[in-house]
Amino acid sequence: MGPLLGGAICSQLGAERGVMYSRRMKHKSARGGDRGGVAALDYVLVLGVILPAMAFIMWAGPRIIRLVNEMTCVLVSWPFM
Repeated sequence: MGPLLGGAICSQLGAERGVMYSRRMKHKSARGGDRGGVAALDYVLVLGVILPAMAFIMWAGPRIIRLVNEMTCVLVSWPFM
């Protein structure tokens, strides 16, 4: 093992390459994973953010496409008017 530098240990290979490796241990929750209860937040994200955004895009999309088409036609045809 290499010397201690700021709480991290450099292995011989890591020290040669200048890479520092940390010895931090990850603690798991009692249920066996780190994502306990996060699935509910995923559902809130989908139902509260993604679906309303999709509804707005479906409502406003055709109008936006029509307006962009009209602007493009005006920009192309104005020299000939």
